[in-house]
Amino acid sequence: MSEAIPEIVQRLEACETSLEAHRGYLKAFEYGLRAAVITHPRPEELCRVWTQLLPGIAEKHSGDGGAIYTAALQQALALLTDQIGAPNQET
Repeated sequence: MSEAIPEIVQRLEACETSLEAHRGYLKAFEYGLRAAVITHPRPEELCRVWTQLLPGIAEKHSGDGGAIYTAALQQALALLTDQIGAPNQET
């Protein structure tokens, strides 16, 4: 049993490292997407298209993970909806 503990700790540390890296990637994409929204040449069209796509996105991915995944997906979609709906406001 004691031999399994170091292996579990090592796996946990690897998972934490991977999650931290993915948080960094997501943050970079968040800022890149924000810049694209702010500078979009037709913000009304972007908003219209996003509004049409949004229900399908939520429906398609609603069963992809557990409660934490679903909550994070909903939170991110809400944030994107706010930003796309008001691209010239500072957040």
